[in-house]
Amino acid sequence: AVGINAEYGGRIPGKARAGKAWYSFGGKEHESTDFHWIKVSRGYRVHQEKCNHVPHGAVVGFQHNNNKAVFGVICHTPHGHIPGKSNGQEAHYGWGGKEETCRNFSYIVVRQ
Repeated sequence: AVGINAEYGGRIPGKARAGKAWYSFGGKEHESTDFHWIKVSRGYRVHQEKCNHVPHGAVVGFQHNNNKAVFGVICHTPHGHIPGKSNGQEAHYGWGGKEETCRNFSYIVVRQ
């Protein structure tokens, strides 16, 4: 599941389960209980979209350290499909305590 974490650098997309969330920031993977689940209203659906640009409806987060938006993505990695964040060019996800970089990812998109 995907959550938006509210610690450190803003609203950072990451992975979540059973009251905990993990996200990458500053080269490390962080754990938090201060996060929000991504929820959609009735009539909307969530899907993955693999493309070379940030698509309309992409889930948006924010990182305060560089005052830029980050987008919720699913990173397609040797470890499996892992929720993470992207700046629109490359993606990052937390794994084994580290922040890993990924170029093979799909945006998380919400549309009617």
